[in-house]
Amino acid sequence: MSVFVVVIKELKQFRRDPRSLIMIAMIPLIVMVLFGIGYGGEKGKVNIGIVNLDKEALSWTLIDSIMKVKDLNIKAYGNSIEEGRKLIEDGKVSAVIVIPSGFTYGIIRNSSVQLLVIVDESIPTMSSMIKSSILYVTYKFQEELSLKAQGNFIEIIYNSVYGPTVTNIEAFTPLVMGIVLQLVPTTLISIAICREKEKGTFEQLIMSPISKFDIIFGKFIAFFIATIANMLITLLVAIYVFNVSIKGSIIDAMLISTLFLIGSLGLGMLISVLSRNQLQANQAAIFVFIPALLFSGTFVPIDMLSYFAKIIANLTPMYYFTSAFRDIMIRGASIWDVSWQTLVLTIYVILMLAIALKTLKLRVD
Repeated sequence: MSVFVVVIKELKQFRRDPRSLIMIAMIPLIVMVLFGIGYGGEKGKVNIGIVNLDKEALSWTLIDSIMKVKDLNIKAYGNSIEEGRKLIEDGKVSAVIVIPSGFTYGIIRNSSVQLLVIVDESIPTMSSMIKSSILYVTYKFQEELSLKAQGNFIEIIYNSVYGPTVTNIEAFTPLVMGIVLQLVPTTLISIAICREKEKGTFEQLIMSPISKFDIIFGKFIAFFIATIANMLITLLVAIYVFNVSIKGSIIDAMLISTLFLIGSLGLGMLISVLSRNQLQANQAAIFVFIPALLFSGTFVPIDMLSYFAKIIANLTPMYYFTSAFRDIMIRGASIWDVSWQTLVLTIYVILMLAIALKTLKLRVD
């Protein structure tokens, strides 16, 4: 009977706290909807380029076959291998198929021909999907020609950009850094402020000679230092234990990380304003983190998501951070090369700090 008494007590407590009850009930539903939007139904296509050095009948037939593949979208054409590689380096496409001169003549003569495929290896899931799709389309192409040409064989030669390969740990390092810089500081600072509100120590600080700005800024700096130390330890373990290489500047990586961290701390302060207790703050921090994780572009490239999922991804700061950090780490980009991501994160920081400080000031007054 004592167990049932405790059960009834806790259920009544939920009834007294409808905000927590709604969050508990809604979070699984919203997560399922987000999964359905992002990973269910119609998917997007990966942009690729074509360099046709043959320009004969069968080369265009192969291109027509590529256009029918549901996962690939021919976005650009190049006139040389160098132009094709430049398309990848500029981020316009994720792979380039080079049809060599003599392709049609070789097939007609029933001799083996080669097909050069240049792939962006910075996202392993993307490159694997591209390779399997090209393997499928060349198989179907040869199958369709089997009545006209006997014994022809297409050999696929792969060349990589930002490779030759990117290990799984290197591919997931930007996401790990994003988790450290968003989930940890957002949760810690929101729970810390809510805990002080529950205990009444936050009001005592306000009544002390210390200014409100000093109180808020002091907490901000403390959690900033703690998270930066955590991030550095994580990065050092990745580099020296798991042999993760950073091709770009460490300073640039730190700059983009610092920017994202400041935004996360501002988000945490905003959550503390909207939450009445530690439970609500923790739930809200996790709730905000879930879409950031799903639409970061790490598990499934953004190009492969549905139209509505792309909209959500483009509104998620985590996506811009992981994209910028990956470009710096794997592609060797500079902070100027990721200026668009930097601009978006800067706007995110300004909005979070402005809204959080404004609402927190009104709350404590």
